[in-house]
Amino acid sequence: MHPRWLTGPEAVIAISGALWGLYWIPVRHLEARGVGVVWTTLGLFVVGLALLVPLLLRHPPARAAFTPRMSATGLLTGGSFVLYSISIVLTDVVTAILLFYLSPVWATVLGRLLLAERLTGVRLAALVLGLGGLWVVLGGESGMPLPRNPGDWCALTAGVTWAFGTLRVHQDAAVSPAAHVTSLFIGGTAIIAVVAALPVTEAPAPPATAHAAAIISIVAVLSVASAWGILRGARLVSPGRAGLLLMMEVVTGLASAAALAGEPFGVAQAVGSMLIVAAALVEVLPEGVRRRRA
Repeated sequence: MHPRWLTGPEAVIAISGALWGLYWIPVRHLEARGVGVVWTTLGLFVVGLALLVPLLLRHPPARAAFTPRMSATGLLTGGSFVLYSISIVLTDVVTAILLFYLSPVWATVLGRLLLAERLTGVRLAALVLGLGGLWVVLGGESGMPLPRNPGDWCALTAGVTWAFGTLRVHQDAAVSPAAHVTSLFIGGTAIIAVVAALPVTEAPAPPATAHAAAIISIVAVLSVASAWGILRGARLVSPGRAGLLLMMEVVTGLASAAALAGEPFGVAQAVGSMLIVAAALVEVLPEGVRRRRA
């Protein structure tokens, strides 16, 4: 009967998304100092797993991460993190973020097909606004905004795998959030370790420095915390809604890129960003407000 604003899990997803929008800063910082993104990402996952070891020892439900189903989910969610990390070095930050945020489209489609979610007018309006924002920022007037380089493809694939992964997290709502986080870091570690071993990836690992170790450790702590919040929320929030709430990353990502990366942020970027933010706002309007406008 009362208007429903953001629930606790939804607010955590939105805040975590905002933090993810700043993730490119330490990655690009280390890249400029000779620590390639693959080694940065590998270090981040290894430190994250080390942080989770005490949890595995003291919290038995977290060990569900080692089941076959959870392992598959971890490869999807962890693999998405890896692909996104690589994309923000191989292409510009704005493009990487926006291509990744096609994920709400895939999540909504999957929710409709696999969870029998109703495609409401509000959800449809939110998707139209979000896609409209992506179209404006990526220059849709010149044709379909398709990926143009390996970084673009990594970002797009990251969005698809994230949609699949969070759908599985939502289906396994009874599983402990600790298990979901652990499976993400196990899956991500396995994938980035394989990437690091590929002969075409990078030069040998750079020498470790206190500066790089400190940055990677801080980012790992924040990544574990934000992943915990997002995956806990994904158990309780539908995939399409969670994807739209995560669009807060678009706001912080575009703003920080414009201020610090020297990347373009003109009229198209401003209009596109407003459309994407509007998509998230439409999705989370209180039910009471929706009824009054109907």
